[in-house]
Amino acid sequence: MTENTSGSSAADQPTQAIDGLDTRTKAQQVPGGDGAPSHSAAAPQAAAPTQEATQASAPARETAGRKFMRVEDERWGYDPAEVDDFLDRVDAVLATTARDLQSAPGVGSRQVRERVFDRVQGGYDPAPVDARLDELEDELADREREAFISEHGPERWEEHLELMGQTLLGRLNRPHGERFRRPSQRKQLGYSVSDVDVLCDRITEHFRSDEALDPTLVRKAVFRQAQGQRCYEEQQVDAFMDRVVELILALR
Repeated sequence: MTENTSGSSAADQPTQAIDGLDTRTKAQQVPGGDGAPSHSAAAPQAAAPTQEATQASAPARETAGRKFMRVEDERWGYDPAEVDDFLDRVDAVLATTARDLQSAPGVGSRQVRERVFDRVQGGYDPAPVDARLDELEDELADREREAFISEHGPERWEEHLELMGQTLLGRLNRPHGERFRRPSQRKQLGYSVSDVDVLCDRITEHFRSDEALDPTLVRKAVFRQAQGQRCYEEQQVDAFMDRVVELILALR
């Protein structure tokens, strides 16, 4: 992952095929508007403030509504309007009960994990936004597990985990250099085969030892770029690592 973004229910389709998925983790987000508009309610009409009061209150108005610090004007950050809108949608979902979570419109742990924001100059600093998204993904995953078990029972949940684990281990158990597709074009860039295989080996060791695996190991992984037969196709690797994070969260 270079630098860091469904209608049947999860109960009906507990797993998805890895091949062909076109997703990117937050570690890969590519550029993209400026500040989100403030959403304060209209206030009663008041007397015009003095020049001194206006100047004193300007910084407060300028930062009103911002959830995160912004980068310098000449640097690129996440589009504040997109971030604020998406987090508002997540907050609305979290306001529902666990039982209603699966029927909530369009936002779950997977959507949080795969969310990509446009970048704009002077936008939100990506690091704290990504950290907040990781926290929200964890919370949503916990609630999704509770909702699944409440509706289908713990035995069905264990079957779901076993099937997911078997799917992932099937690829992890492949020989080095054969775990993922190579790019279709000879000069196309991708992730270094050796870097990806090293991470896959570490994930395999954790799963086989039943040792708890920190999702940060996968979320923050960075692979060097390589070319042609020395690299794996980025999108397939990212899709697989997303499923690894999904399983880690489900096992906690």
